[in-house]
Amino acid sequence: MKLRTQILLTFLIVTKLLLGSFFMYRIGLDPFFIDADALAAEQVKDIEGTEKKDEKKAKEETIDLKYLISKKLEIEIEEKRIAAKKAALLSIQDEINKKIAKLTQLRDEIKSEVAKKKTAEEQKFKHLIKVYSTMKPQNAAELIEKLDIKLAIELMSKMKGDAVGKILSSVKIEKAAEISEGLVKKE
Repeated sequence: MKLRTQILLTFLIVTKLLLGSFFMYRIGLDPFFIDADALAAEQVKDIEGTEKKDEKKAKEETIDLKYLISKKLEIEIEEKRIAAKKAALLSIQDEINKKIAKLTQLRDEIKSEVAKKKTAEEQKFKHLIKVYSTMKPQNAAELIEKLDIKLAIELMSKMKGDAVGKILSSVKIEKAAEISEGLVKKE
C-alpha cells in the first residue's frame, strides 16, 4: 500500500504541475517571467520611491542652500557692521590718545609753572629773611608785630638764632610768646 500511495501522490503532483503550467501558458504568463515581473514592479516602486526621496532631498538641499546663503549674507552684514564699529572705536581711541597727550603736556607745563612760582616765592622769602636779618632789631620788631602770625613764625624759623633773639626782645610780650610757641611747634 505504501508503494501505491507514493505512486498516486507522485502522479497527482506531476498532474498538478502540468495543469498549472498549461493554465499559465494559456493565460499568457510564462512561469519563468513571473518573478521577473514582480521584481520589475518592485524596481519601478523603488525607482519611484527613490525619485520622490531625491526630489524631497533636492528640496531640502535647496532649502538648506537658501538658508545657508541667507545666513552667509547675515554674517557678511554683521562683519561689515563690526568693521565699521571697529573703525569708529579706533578713531575714538586716537582722539583719546591725542587728548591724553595734550593733557600730559598741560600737566607738565603746569608743574613747571608751579615749580617756577615756588622757586620765585622761595627767592622772595629768602630775600625777606635777609632784609629782616640785616635790619636793626627795633625796626624789624615793629614790622614783625604787624605781620600775620603764621608768616612771622615762618620768617623767624628761617632766620639765625641770635638775629631772632634780638628781634623778639623788641616785640611786644604777647606776640613774642605766640611766635615762640609757633617756633617750638614748627621744629
